[in-house]
Amino acid sequence: MDIFQQWLLTKIEEQHGAGANPLEKEISFESILSMLKPIFEQEGAPLDEEDIRRNLNELATIGYLSASGENYFLTLRGMVYAQTAPSLAQMVKAEIQQYIRLHWWKALGLILLLIVAMTLLIVNLAAK
Repeated sequence: MDIFQQWLLTKIEEQHGAGANPLEKEISFESILSMLKPIFEQEGAPLDEEDIRRNLNELATIGYLSASGENYFLTLRGMVYAQTAPSLAQMVKAEIQQYIRLHWWKALGLILLLIVAMTLLIVNLAAK
């Protein structure tokens, strides 16, 4: 799944994932286009209907949506992914930041070692 598909799935889940029986709610291709049109217009980007359809069909192929003609349905897998992907990304970012805070001195030492090594190499090459 690419980033645009993740974004598209998240937008669909935000718009259609609430209420009673969201897994049974029909989502027409036209309603998806009308949801996306203001976003694309605001950014000055062209809305390519075939590209949107291709991405929706890809989401259906990998099980995040189910398709029936011109209509799509959220799957449980799609809803769970759309709701957890942002929090997982934040968790990974927090873990990386914590790792950097704990090991910043190693990175600094490595940078200093590289500077010394490059200096010695330049001095040796200049001396020859």
